[in-house]
This record gives sequence, structure tokens and C-alpha cells, in this order.
Amino acid sequence: MPAGKRFNSILIFTLIVLVMISVSVLSARHPNINLFDKNFDMIDPINGENPNAPFSTRVTCGLCHDYDAITEGYHFQQGWDVISDTFGVADNQPWVLSDGRMGGFCLTSFRQFAKKHNDTEAEIDLPVYKFIASASYNPGDPTCGACHPGGGGMEFDREGNRYDEHLADNPELKESLDGDYHQSNWDQSGVIEADCFLCHMHGYNFAARVEQLQNENFQWATVAGSNLGIVDGYVTYGDTPVVNYNKRYFNTDGTISIDVSVSPDENCVFCHGASGVKKRGFSCNDAVNPDIHSEQGMTCTDCHPADISHNFARGPHAHTAIDPEDSANLMLGCRECHMEGYLGATVPHHTEVRPSHLKRISCEACHIPKLGRAAAMGFDLSSGEITVITNPPDADGVGSPSSWKPTYVRQKNQVIYPMNIIHTAYWGNIDSDGNLYPLFMSEHETAWELYSEQIEDDNDDGEVEVNTEAEIIAGLNAFKQSLANNPRFNQVNPAYIKGGKAYTLGENDLLMTLEREVESQTEYPISHNVAPARMTLGSNNCLECHGYDAHFFKGQKVVDMYNTEGEVVTQSIGIGLGCNPTVFHINTFHQQILSPLVSFMIILVVFLITLHYHRYGPKRIRFVYGSGEVRRFSFLERGVHLFRLISFILLAFTGLVLAFNLTIWQEMFFKSPQQMLDYHIWAGVVFIVTTILGIAIWFKDAIFASYDKIWVRLIGGYLGYSGEVPAGRFNAGQKMFFWYTAIFGLIMSVSGVILVFKDAFQLSTICLVSTVHNFVGFILIAGVLSHAYLGTIANPGTWRVLIDGFVTREWARHHHPIWYEKITGKPAKKSAEKKSEDDKSDDSEEKK
Repeated sequence: MPAGKRFNSILIFTLIVLVMISVSVLSARHPNINLFDKNFDMIDPINGENPNAPFSTRVTCGLCHDYDAITEGYHFQQGWDVISDTFGVADNQPWVLSDGRMGGFCLTSFRQFAKKHNDTEAEIDLPVYKFIASASYNPGDPTCGACHPGGGGMEFDREGNRYDEHLADNPELKESLDGDYHQSNWDQSGVIEADCFLCHMHGYNFAARVEQLQNENFQWATVAGSNLGIVDGYVTYGDTPVVNYNKRYFNTDGTISIDVSVSPDENCVFCHGASGVKKRGFSCNDAVNPDIHSEQGMTCTDCHPADISHNFARGPHAHTAIDPEDSANLMLGCRECHMEGYLGATVPHHTEVRPSHLKRISCEACHIPKLGRAAAMGFDLSSGEITVITNPPDADGVGSPSSWKPTYVRQKNQVIYPMNIIHTAYWGNIDSDGNLYPLFMSEHETAWELYSEQIEDDNDDGEVEVNTEAEIIAGLNAFKQSLANNPRFNQVNPAYIKGGKAYTLGENDLLMTLEREVESQTEYPISHNVAPARMTLGSNNCLECHGYDAHFFKGQKVVDMYNTEGEVVTQSIGIGLGCNPTVFHINTFHQQILSPLVSFMIILVVFLITLHYHRYGPKRIRFVYGSGEVRRFSFLERGVHLFRLISFILLAFTGLVLAFNLTIWQEMFFKSPQQMLDYHIWAGVVFIVTTILGIAIWFKDAIFASYDKIWVRLIGGYLGYSGEVPAGRFNAGQKMFFWYTAIFGLIMSVSGVILVFKDAFQLSTICLVSTVHNFVGFILIAGVLSHAYLGTIANPGTWRVLIDGFVTREWARHHHPIWYEKITGKPAKKSAEKKSEDDKSDDSEEKK
């Protein structure tokens, strides 16, 4: 084909591809739409039609999308679909009304959602209207309603009525004790319909949304947040807000062009960014606190896809209101993605990681070794207001750049996860039903006025804390006084909850600790901010977790925000994981110091063997294989010895690879760490069986006799003595080796069985047993090397007796004279007990 035609063909093909791409892009673009208000009246500011009304997403978006199905999702419901005044009664938590943020209870916010039906105003802390407009974690934070996208409990009451319409028809509800309408202005503010733009619009103005909600402009919040219009007037001040639409967003026909094809990921951080920093210190796409996934271009929805109801997949952690069995609501975890290569995820081989570690230690525990922004460590409500304590304590504030490491916690599934644990100190009251009710923030504030002058700043951090016995008693007495006429309680018995304990007043107003479980902390699992592989725990060596200074075990876990001096109370993470400190030190001493020394001992044994061979050489007693003269070992004995030897060789090899993490050898001989471990276990089974059989078979032959003392004194002739030394079927050295391998073999067997079934034992037991198993294994290897040398190189040909079981008479008379006399009835040629004059030369040689 001529060059010109070839060029034209390429050009035409390129144009076709570009056209196809353009068509696909245009077809994916959202069509132009008209805006409608809640009454289905069109809004067209270009032509002056209904130009000042707030648009309704229920109508505008609901014309094409199934609005009701979408708002069934948990982001919109947040527990509203199950809310009930009796939801938590069965769990002895009557103040809990649902399993979500609307009606649930959070130790870090301490606002309690109002019940639908209340007998007194004192029972109402947070009615729905106040929840949306003014409630927040801390002063200055966005209101609770800001991070709830609308729909559900922000649109309909607990009986299914639309708030604004129902209150307009029943204005008396405003002054009632109905938790949905108490002191509300729904008829003026309107309701908050699902704000589609909050997630789907690029450049959404979240701050404008917050401002509208704080000023009770509920139905205008979406208008301001979407930037489609400017809202004038505030319901808070009695105004009827009006909308001035930005006409540059509208087409000449009154429609608007919107681009909702963008991923909602960039908008997730409006809510999950601020709350996530408090809980875990993470901040998405942050150079100070990076994550390898976001650096590779992954977005939130890659890991958290949604269904038609906009239910985004979540992780199965205990504090989340989801059913772990509901697989449709669970996100893919590290293992599911990386073991299957989902979305191109790398498939790790983990050849350097023990299979048991992969089973009992989460991926996050190793791959998130530290965080780069401060989180919250404590919320102290004891002083009548929320005081936030940072993690780490010396950080400038929550979210400030600061390096800290997670706390490792074993969950119910026995897997260890990295956590940030947030503690809370607060006041409660034990009512006549026996339940310990957390008190409202308003009740904290009222009592604080009565005892604030008795509380001091013991740790000089600029904040007072209730931490001494006198201060706790002062607080309890203050609450007794302030709650005396509180109609929501039938009994006044205040309690102070801190550090997992509840303190109350006993007889004669003496401080006492209640013997009951109390909730004073929340564990937040850390799953973002994944580090590159080269920075993970254990990437350098095992001592990163098992060393003396390793954070995994030796790091400090906060158990109480204050002691009597106002200092943070901690304990080692290892104790929380179930590892006794003494056992940890023993295990660490073994791994960090003893293992290198003992492994050197094996090298030393090899050196001594070589030295002995070059100094004394092998014994030259003739050994004839297949002589058929004297039976030394039976077929059973040879089989037991052979299989025990083979299993021990395999155990020694795989054990050394495991002990020193020799991944090169592992990859050379085995497909995976699990396969090597399986070989180790099955070899162990054979070793256990043959060890027990060997003890049963050779026990009598291994009992020491008086003549064995001579063998010991002459060291069996291995240091130069060439005469015969008294010995039965086994000489003294062989008897010692029998007991050596019997005792240590049984120790290895028992400890090995425990390690195979490690899930049934405490971590302290496993650490101690593994230490013993490894140490004894080193000793056994060194002993077997010596035995192998003496039975082969030092006595050439002797090992062949293990094949046919026979030795020559000459060999039997020389090595085992007493046994030879016993089985043949003939005297041995020489006896070390009755030496002839001919042996004097040998004795003199021995003295030399």
C-alpha cells in the first residue's frame, strides 16, 4: 500500500475512534433538566416563572430516579427505619433508640436523641429539630444535620408524616412533648429532602449548607450548597427566605445543565474527613498522612461500592450498625482484593510471613505502622463541657501533623487489628430500674456550677480534671443536689464513669467502685493510610515486633485518661493481647540474644567435629557390611530409627528456616510458607510416633550400669585411647544420647502439639512454648550432629548396620564387649576391667 493511502487510512481510523469516544462521552452526560418546587411547580428564573422558590430534589430528581428506593439507604435513614422508644430496653440501655446516628448513642458526643413520647420536658435532650439545626460534637463544628444528606428522619416523622405539613395542620405539637416536634419550626423551615448534589456535584458548597441549617433554612440548604442560587433571610430571625437564582447556570429555555458524572469521592470528605480525623487521625489525599491506594489513583467507591439504595459497602466492625452476615453490605477487604487481584491489585506471596501470622494478624496491623495526623484520645465531660485530649497528647490539636502509632487489639474473631481507642469520662445516674443512665450535657453543666471551685488542674495542661477521690466525691454530691428534683429519675444515685470503672457514694458518703461493666471507651479500627510495602512492620526483621522496644508488644495502651496526679494511665499493648510481660521478655531474650548464640553453638559443634577428625581420625575397626555374623538391630528397630532420622532431618531443616526466616531456602524447596509448615507438622507427627516407639524399644538397654563409669572416664576412647572399653548393647555415650533425645524429643513433641493447636491457648502460653520449642530444637540439632559424626565418619561403615542389622564379631567384641559375651557366651578378646600387660602401652598412650 502506498504511503499516502496508508496515512489516509490511519487518519480515518483515528477520526472514527474520536467520534465514538465523543458519542460515548455525550451519551454519558446528564440531560438538561427543569427545576421544580415541592408543589411540582416549575422554576424558571430566566422567564420569571416561580423565580424565588427553593427547588425540591424529591420532585426534580424523583421524576426520573426512584427517590423512595434511594432514600431507603442507611446514609439517609441512619437508624430511622428501626427507631423505637423501646429499642434498647432489652439491652438495659433505654436511652438507645436505634442502631444508627439518629437515635443511637455515641460516647464521644454525649447528646441523647429524644424519644417520641415523653412524660416531662426533663426527658428531652435532643429533639429532631434541634439535632438538625444546632447539635454538634463541639462548638464551632457543623451541626449533626450537615452530615445527614436528608430524607428519612429529616423529612418524615416517626409515624410517616412529613414534618412541615403535619405541623402546619397541628400547630399545637410545637409545645408538646413529642420528640419529633418539640420546640420546632418545621412549618417555617420546611424539611430536608435528600440532597443529591451533596455527593454528586463537583464544587459543592458544604459551608453554605451548614450555614443554612444553623439558621433553620432547611428546605433552602440544597439550593445554597449547590451554588445554583443565593438565599436571603433566615427562619431563625422570623424571615421567610427567598432564593435569587444564579441565571448563568440556566439555559434560555429555563433548564439547567448539570454534570453528575463525577465520582462522589471528592465530596465524601465533607463528612468523613472531619469525623475520621477525630476517630483515626486520617485525612484523605494528604501529603502529611499518605495512603498508597489514593496515591495510585484509587477512590472511595473503588472499595465502597453502592447498591441501588445508595448503601455503600462498609467494614464488618463491632461498633458499626451492620450485620456481618449481610455480605451485600460488606466491602471487600484487603485479602479479597489482593488475593484475587481485584482492580489490578498486586497479589502478595508473603513468603517471609508465618502462616499463623497471616491468620491471626490483620493486614492493616502490619501495613499501617503509623499515622501522620493527631486523632482524639479522650473526651472529658466531667467539667460540664467537652474537653478533647489528643493522640498523641503533645499534639497541637486534633488533625495537626503529628506522628503516632496504633494500639493493637484482639477482636472477637481472634484477629489483631490496629485501633485508636477514645476514652470518655462522664457522669450518670443509677435509677430504680438498676440501669446507669448517662446524663445530658445540660445536666453536666448544671452540676458543674455547684462543684467547679473544688476541682483543680493537677497536670498543668490548662484544663481542670476530676481525678482525685475528693474531687469525685465533690462531683457526686453536686449531682445529688442538682438531680434531686429531676422528674426523669425515680431515684437519685449519681455515678462517675472513667477508665472502665463507675464510682458512687456508699455508706457515710464514702467513695466506692461499682462491680459492674461500664462503657467508657470506643475502639475505632484503622484501615486507611496504608504504607508502602517497604515501610510495613516486619519488612526488615522479626524484631520490629518481637524486639525489646517493639511497639507491637511494648507500646503503651491508654487505659485511663487520668490518675490521681492527672497523668495518663497506660499498660503495655502486649498485656492487652494476652502476653505476660515476663513471658514476653523471655521470648524476646530468646529471639534477640539467645537464638544467635545458640545458632553459633551449632557452628561450634561442626568446628569441633572437624577438629576431632583431623586430630584423632576415624577408628579403624573393620566393619563388614552384610557379614551376617552378629545381629545388632531388628527390622523394627531399624525402621524406627530410619523414620525418626528422616523426620528429624526434615524438622531440623524447616525449623531452622522458620526460626531464622530463611525465605531463600523456603522458596527454593517449597511452593509456599503454608506448604513448608504442613511438611513440618507431618514430619512432627512421624517424629512423635517414632520417639515413643524408640523409648519403648530401647528403654531397658539404656539403663546405666556400673561399668559405664569406665566408659565415661575414658570418654569411650574418642580422645586417643585405642583399647577396648566396657559397654553393653549400648555404651554409656549412646545411653546418654538416648536419654538426651528421649527427654528433649518429648519436650519438642508436646510443645509442637501445643503450637499446632495454638488457637486453644493463651498468647502467653504460646510465646513461652514457642521459646522452649525453638531453644530445645537448637540443642537437639547440635546433639544429633555430634551423634551422626560419631556413628559415621568417626566409625567408618558403622551406619550400614542400620540397613541390614548385622555387625562382625570383631566389631562387636571391640565396641560392645559385655554385650558380645552376653549374646554369644564367649569371652571378649579384651576387657578393660582385666587388662593384660600387653595393654600397658595403651595406658601410657592414654596418659599422654
